[in-house]
Amino acid sequence: MKKRTKISLRTKIYLAIVGPLALTGILYASNPVPFTSQVPFPTGVAASPDLFLVSEYCSEKIDKVDCNANASTFATMPGFGSCREKYMAVAPLQSVASGFTPRDVYVTEGALVFKVDGVGTVTLFASLPGCFASDHNGLTFDHFGTYGFDLIVTCREGNVFRINGAGTVTHIASIYPPGAPNTAEGPAVVPPTLGPPAPLGHAGEIWIADEIGNAVHTVGLPPTYTVTNNFLSHPTAEGLYVIPDPLCTFCQSFSFGLAEQQQFQFVWLYPRTDFLGLGGNVILTSESNGDFADTVVVSFDTTSMQYVKTSFAPRVPGVNEGASFVDCGVPTATPTTTPTATFTPTATFTPTSTATFTPTSTATFTPTPTATFTPTPTATFTPTPTPTVTPTPTFTPCGALGSCTPPYPFTSGNPRTSIAFNESTVLRAFRVSTTADGCTPTTLQLFYNDEHALTLGVRQTQTKTCAGTTVNGLFPVSPMVNHPADHVNNPMTGATEAQGGVDPSGRPMAPVVFVTDLDTFPGSSNPLAGDWQFGGTGIAPDQVFGTWKAAVSTLDKTVTPNVVVVTPDADPASNTWNLDGVCPGPDCPDPVPTPTPANQGYGAECRWNITSLNLLPGHHYRLYFIVHDGDQNKTGGDSGQACVFLTMPGSPPPASPTPTASPTPTATPTATPGTIVVGTKTLSGKNVKVLFSNDTGASQELTGLSITWPQGTNGNLTKITLGATTIFSTSTGGGTLTTSSLLGTTAQRTIAAGACGTVTFSFANNVSTNAANYTGSLTFSPFGPVTILP
Repeated sequence: MKKRTKISLRTKIYLAIVGPLALTGILYASNPVPFTSQVPFPTGVAASPDLFLVSEYCSEKIDKVDCNANASTFATMPGFGSCREKYMAVAPLQSVASGFTPRDVYVTEGALVFKVDGVGTVTLFASLPGCFASDHNGLTFDHFGTYGFDLIVTCREGNVFRINGAGTVTHIASIYPPGAPNTAEGPAVVPPTLGPPAPLGHAGEIWIADEIGNAVHTVGLPPTYTVTNNFLSHPTAEGLYVIPDPLCTFCQSFSFGLAEQQQFQFVWLYPRTDFLGLGGNVILTSESNGDFADTVVVSFDTTSMQYVKTSFAPRVPGVNEGASFVDCGVPTATPTTTPTATFTPTATFTPTSTATFTPTSTATFTPTPTATFTPTPTATFTPTPTPTVTPTPTFTPCGALGSCTPPYPFTSGNPRTSIAFNESTVLRAFRVSTTADGCTPTTLQLFYNDEHALTLGVRQTQTKTCAGTTVNGLFPVSPMVNHPADHVNNPMTGATEAQGGVDPSGRPMAPVVFVTDLDTFPGSSNPLAGDWQFGGTGIAPDQVFGTWKAAVSTLDKTVTPNVVVVTPDADPASNTWNLDGVCPGPDCPDPVPTPTPANQGYGAECRWNITSLNLLPGHHYRLYFIVHDGDQNKTGGDSGQACVFLTMPGSPPPASPTPTASPTPTATPTATPGTIVVGTKTLSGKNVKVLFSNDTGASQELTGLSITWPQGTNGNLTKITLGATTIFSTSTGGGTLTTSSLLGTTAQRTIAAGACGTVTFSFANNVSTNAANYTGSLTFSPFGPVTILP
């Protein structure tokens, strides 16, 4: 690798690919800070929003480090009794699809992989056949589904394995021949969006650092797992780490941790701000100092169609070993209460061993643009030394809201988990209100703000066919009465999912919360069990404040495949963050979060009474929210998602069976099944014309008809046509006709399934334009009669 441009001692740009070299023209500067020196010879790192683990090189201890940089023993490995590199990975929510339990920690020791549960219990998980190295073996989880959300493990000799949640080991590749002097470690499954797929690029593949070979190799996608050697050149390549999008933080500020093992033996933390705008790219580290050894960002340049390396200086001095981004996909631990818990109201919250944040009645959690929740400055964060988790924790929840990041989208056997959310920025903040003791939650508040008013629900569903548009149902949505802001108790939110109140992806249009009890099945085994993606039923708010509007949902059957089009009503007057409605009143003033979140013109608050959610004392809940903005102009629907954890105070009641999760609701509205849909009726000139659509699922032959008309106005009926075919041509007076003697062939009078037809009644005079002056029906075989007039 040649140094192409020397900018300064802190900033250099490098590029290494198979093909011509190019420069990015972009400089990045990192700001790592030394965090803790309490872990001797730190080696492996694993991090989530409330868990920071570091392995010791020359002991069998896995240490847990708190926000005060204090280390305590999390687990003790069986070990070799000598210095060995032990690397770690924490199972994210996505790994549920492969049978893993989120938050379990996996550790490599030689050819063995161990599992450590939440209380530090160590069990053997898997052994790696053909892996003889006692050191350097790396591991990572597939977060994107290209390898089935499995655990990916590399052996120093170059063997690569997939392991599922049952511990089944599958050897998928060997990146160099037996006896090669290379050292494989630090793998990463990169995003499918990082450049093009093979053969033009290596998006979605396993990238593996090679410390001795000074290179990065790749393993291609299943089922071939094609190996590409020396894909990138990089001195003493140690590890690869995908920059998350969204970014999460540990101790409120830091998104990346790195262990320097020898020189100073510090664990270093990088602030979240170092990685803004870099989500989806990859950090590549060098173990040792040396010419061109550096920490770099690997990205894909769409202009040159090449992967580029850009310096992420300054490199942490010394021997850089394991590292980890704070994994947004790892759920926050949910502590349990003891029967003797004593609740003490306080304005300051202190995380316990599980680092679950406990805000007061006014503590506000403000989501980032991807619905990542962080406490606002109104709550003082006071961390304490982290004790070792025990099977009988004594955590005391008081109005507990915990941070949470939805894992969606991710690929699984359930198609709903793959649906993306493109408007999560509208979810500005959450707040839990409590009783005077500061402990018992009373209401849960969601704050919305966007350039369009919140969509409160679908007021009308309709079906568009070649015969026109037919209204299927009308559903009440509470209107705004007072402007520019209003307030409604028990708001009407329009059509349900089953009634067609859904977006093009099948999600409920009304703002709703989905509840998962994490202490009872199925939530105890799948923390996503109550979400919409897994068939949960959303709960509408008990109150709504600010501005809102309704929408019309149309099932368009004139295109294939059929699509749902949601058209919101016009926006009301802008209210900014005025949520009070008519003041003075019992709900005024209604304060917004502090500091005030971003304002785009239309603010709203949805509020749920805790009593409406049927939450049990002493239980721990994951609350998942779905909302829709007011323009609905993006593919799949403009929808936002967010989640929080809520802990109810008190002692849990005796165990009882948990109700079975509600069945998955109908994803899209449909017209009445097996029917002839009557569409547009036109009364003009000398003709009465009726359009209809055959939605019965089978061909239908018109075999008879009946009509009455105002004889004095219209005169005689002179002709009836079906499309271009005349099916009746006898001039008829008296204002009535019923006949089964129709002209035309059977084929001419047959309407195929899914097709439309037009029947036209022609009269001697200009017709009455009042449809109430007519009656009429068509008879089809095999369907039967269908009323077409009035």
